[in-house]
Amino acid sequence: MADVDSQGLFWLYQAPNLALAALMYTLMGRFILSLFFADDSDKVMYKVFRQVTQPAVEAVQLVTPAAVHDRVVVLLAVVWLLFIRMLLFVGFAAAGLLPSIVGAPRP
Repeated sequence: MADVDSQGLFWLYQAPNLALAALMYTLMGRFILSLFFADDSDKVMYKVFRQVTQPAVEAVQLVTPAAVHDRVVVLLAVVWLLFIRMLLFVGFAAAGLLPSIVGAPRP
């Protein structure tokens, strides 16, 4: 584990993790809103959620069979992002690049 004194190392892991988490939670919000609004709804909040998350949904649709419903594809995108976040963590941990808390005892 590297020391957190290096802010570059801290943000090297946290920036992509934060971006992936934000996209994952936005996809969850889109799924919940899709339960209440139609796909062609003119509600601004739902339109924003759809526009922000559409690239991730389209990427997942490339590897998902066409028979799968669009709402399920949104949930699959959440699962894929969770998997990518876990791989990011494991990769940084394996390389010894995860930031540690300064002053915490090391194992």
